[in-house]
Amino acid sequence: MPDMNGRDFTIHKFRRLCEAIAGTYSTVTMAEYMDNQHPDRCVLMRHDVDRMPGHALETARIEHELGIRSTYYFRATRSVFRPDIMRQIRDMDHEIGYHYETLSEANGDPDKAIELFRSHLDTFRTICNIRTICMHGRPLSKYDNRDLWNTYDFRDFGITGEAYLSAGDELNYFSDTGRSWNSRNSLRDFIPDKTESFTADTTDGLIGLIESEEADNFYLLTHPERWSLSVVEWGLYCGVDLAVNMGKKALRVVR
Repeated sequence: MPDMNGRDFTIHKFRRLCEAIAGTYSTVTMAEYMDNQHPDRCVLMRHDVDRMPGHALETARIEHELGIRSTYYFRATRSVFRPDIMRQIRDMDHEIGYHYETLSEANGDPDKAIELFRSHLDTFRTICNIRTICMHGRPLSKYDNRDLWNTYDFRDFGITGEAYLSAGDELNYFSDTGRSWNSRNSLRDFIPDKTESFTADTTDGLIGLIESEEADNFYLLTHPERWSLSVVEWGLYCGVDLAVNMGKKALRVVR
């Protein structure tokens, strides 16, 4: 059987990343960060569950085993909104949040979008307490879902913060979007007006940076479906990511 241990973006590499974090920094949820209930030196862990929620359960278990607490943002789509999985992750002391995309769903109409947001949020709150939210990028949509808050205020819904808009510029942000920890393959996955002080391309590079303890903090985003459980899955998702990255480059030129 082909070896998974030497490949990036596998569940084995995710465990190695978590081991580096657990041995070096405290971890906090997004809600704790928004409430200023965190030490100066910490890792803010966030996971956007765009698809394949079973993978989120796997990453949550690894984190729980290592004493890491993090935040999982679930979309409201039928294939992702899995109350059984969300409850299991919540019961591991992780935070559950809403991964909203209603401005795209409403074709840019903020009034329709906010009603969808209200409806989805009410459904989420039948499962667990939702205190923070995070936009879903929807790269094929021309609408940036964060723009909904140019018209409305998420605090009116009992939300304490939005994962991009409420993040401070003191955070060192890294995202696995596009199968790399830099921002070259991202259209919307960034903190507005933030210039990064540290960089890493591979997970091994990020692990080295964490273990060096040079930075006071890290804000890490992963997409659990990207961290493959088998070699076959790894090959399939690698091909998908390459195709998506090419599409994003074309969209960037068009826009």
